[in-house]
Formats: sequence, structure tokens, C-alpha cells
Amino acid sequence: MNFRSVLLIVLLLLPLVVQADSGRTFELDFNISNQYSLLLQKSDRVLFEYGGYNHTIILDEIKNQTSEIDIFLFLEKGLHTPDYQFLGSGYDIRLDFDKDGKKELKIRLLENDLARGTSNILFERLDAWDKNAVLDLSKWGVPNEKPRRANSLYVSIGVALVLLLFISLMLWFYTSKKKDGTYF
Repeated sequence: MNFRSVLLIVLLLLPLVVQADSGRTFELDFNISNQYSLLLQKSDRVLFEYGGYNHTIILDEIKNQTSEIDIFLFLEKGLHTPDYQFLGSGYDIRLDFDKDGKKELKIRLLENDLARGTSNILFERLDAWDKNAVLDLSKWGVPNEKPRRANSLYVSIGVALVLLLFISLMLWFYTSKKKDGTYF
């Protein structure tokens, strides 16, 4: 097997290393029903609207008695860091979208089934839910978050250096064996 064959195999197998879980998306309308009990798998996403903004919740991890969710509020405001929360049995999370002290949405873990890889989560509209709410975020004085690209830059440079080192070692190995009269 020559160097070109090895390089070709490596380049063909490289895309197989990258894997992204893509889950299902559940669109909920709390103006039609006041609660939804969903059987979610890892990476499944729940999408709903309140106050003129879209919000999404992604199931990140399923463990024995807890589930980790990533909460992205006000998607139209651009990229921002999610709120990482853990749902545990007997506890719930209540969200206050308009910062008036009254909670509009409750999220509760009902049960996890590790064998099937599912989490049964209840999303319930609370009494403070206003079907006609329009939120004005400009009054909140929260600056827009800007994504930092530094981490992805360092990762890209690191991957490029590792590939360069690998290619250099393969070339060195190939040329040193050629001088000895040994070929692949």
C-alpha cells in the first residue's frame, strides 16, 4: 500500500468522525391546549411562541432520575448562550417571560426510561399566560449577546496542526523507507 492510498483512505474516513445528533422538533401551541406531555429522546427540540418571540427547549441528556435541558429564549434576538437546567423528579421549572413575577410556563419531568432512551416531560401553561402578550425587550436594558468565535478558531488551528503533523510524519516515513530500499 503506497502513501497515496493511505492518504486517500484517511481523507475518505475523516468525514465519518464528525457526527451531529439531530432530533425531532415538536411545535407546541399553548393557545390551543394548556398542557402537553411529550416522550422526548436526546436532541429532541420543543418549539413554542410567547409574546411575539419564539422559544425552544432541547433535551440534552437523560439520566436515571434527571434530565438536562437547554433553554433558548427569544430566538429572534440572535445567537446567545442557553440556560442549562436539570429536571428532577418532584421538581419543576417555571418560566417568567415578561419579568412581572408571575410565571407563565411550567416544565416537569414525569419519568425517564433509560432502556428506551426517552424522557416524559410535561409542558404546562400557567394562569399568568397571556394569549395576546407582546413583549418589548428594549425596556429591559439587556445588551445583545455576540457569539465568540475564539473557541472555534483555536479548534480549527489545532485540527490543521494535527493534520499537518500527520502528513509530515507520513512523508518522512515514506521517504526514509525509500532510501532503505524498503517500499510499502
